[in-house]
Amino acid sequence: MNTNSVNNSGERDPHRLTCSLLKYGYYRGEPIGVFNGAAIYKVSDGFAIKVKNSTYLINASRVFFFDWGFVAFRNESEVNTVPLVKFIVGQYGKTNVSTGNLTAEVPVVVLMACSYDGKPLWNLTLSGYAWAYDDGEYGIQANGTEAPAVLVANTSDYLYVLVYQTAPRQFQDLRRYVPDDYFYVLGKNGTVRKFDLGGGPVPIRNTFLVSNGSYVLMGLEQPQLDGSPYVGYVMILNGTKVVWSRLFQMKDPSCLCYVIPGWGRIGENGCAVFSLYDGEGRYCNGKFTYVANATG
Repeated sequence: MNTNSVNNSGERDPHRLTCSLLKYGYYRGEPIGVFNGAAIYKVSDGFAIKVKNSTYLINASRVFFFDWGFVAFRNESEVNTVPLVKFIVGQYGKTNVSTGNLTAEVPVVVLMACSYDGKPLWNLTLSGYAWAYDDGEYGIQANGTEAPAVLVANTSDYLYVLVYQTAPRQFQDLRRYVPDDYFYVLGKNGTVRKFDLGGGPVPIRNTFLVSNGSYVLMGLEQPQLDGSPYVGYVMILNGTKVVWSRLFQMKDPSCLCYVIPGWGRIGENGCAVFSLYDGEGRYCNGKFTYVANATG
């Protein structure tokens, strides 16, 4: 897992963007929160923002609010250039794999950050890839596009986004030919940190991303091509700082705790508990403890 940080990768010029705020009628009720003078209301068709004497509707499926503004998520289709993976099965089952690029209308996840007066702050578009399968011997042809999976958590200042590539069920090993998975820490000015989580022979699984409002816990498992466990990875952050991280390998003699099967929780003091195949992993104040099922 490469955890080097970079700045503002994949973001567009905010001066060329517009925020999706729609004029909304008068709304009476108690706000679910107030951020920098803007009152937020949960309404039947999303979220409404009341700023001074004007009310606006945010046109998005999910919204996260901060003192500096909000980030709206939308699932869209747009013309984009994405990686293309081609599988061609020839005579005697010999497979030829080629990669390139394709410009087409593809599904994307768009993150749009705005201030409460409607000014765009930054935008991040997350896209997947296209694929094609051709078995001339048996006359089987298929093609499609894969959108990335996205998990999101937040604290009072930052948004945390885990983005990982998926694959069609019948062609899981397409994953090895497409871009890496990433973990973003995003703030008012865009990407604060971006962790390259690498790739693998098949998509990662058993992912989790949780926050207690101050600390964030992220975990994932990378399986082998046959679906058996390979490695797991856990990271704890406080703001933008990585407090603790660990790569769990199968039958690691220093732990014998295997890898992650997909859940975790974190307390107010940054102490975390997460599942391992044969028990629990517990981290607190710099110390990691493995508790096997038989004794835990």
